[in-house]
Formats: sequence, C-alpha cells, structure tokens
Amino acid sequence: MTKTPPVGWNRHTIKAAIGIAGLTMAAIAKGAGIEPWQVRHGLRGNNRTGAEAIAKALGLPFRTLFHDSYLNGGADLAQPIQKQAGRASQNARAAADRAQRAS
Repeated sequence: MTKTPPVGWNRHTIKAAIGIAGLTMAAIAKGAGIEPWQVRHGLRGNNRTGAEAIAKALGLPFRTLFHDSYLNGGADLAQPIQKQAGRASQNARAAADRAQRAS
C-alpha cells in the first residue's frame, strides 16, 4: 500500500518552496525587517509576523499557505496585524482612560 502525500501546504512544503524560490529564512527576515527567529517560528505556526513575511516573500496569500494556522484571537483576518506604536500596559491605558473621563 502506497502512502499518498497530503494535499496543500505544510511547514515542509513551505520550506521547500522557500528554497526553490532561491530564498532563505534569514533573507526573508532581513527583507521584512524582523528577526530570523520570527520567520522560523512563523513556519511552525508560532509567530504571525514571521508567517506573514514568508507569505509575502513567496508572493502567495497568507491564508493559502497557513490555511489552518493562526485561527485564534482574530488572527484569521485577511489584513496583517498592525504594530502598535507604544507598549504601554493595559493597566496604564485603563488609568489614562479613567483620568480622561474624569476631566
């Protein structure tokens, strides 16, 4: 009995496509202005920013490559995640909101 390969994209086929395109994960990271670990983790399903960089570098829609990944927390949106300008804690933002309402 022969085993048929799975249909669609997985981390192995994505990594092969990166190589076929003449790219490396380090080059993708550099082109996207992110750290190489983010691309490696994106390939495994642990970093949305890295996964978006891979899809952009390959010229394929994000949802095509990562069809069953990044589905929680609104990560399945068609638009990439926007970086926030500041890294204030939720408590600091809540305090600022309360102060604004009080004035």
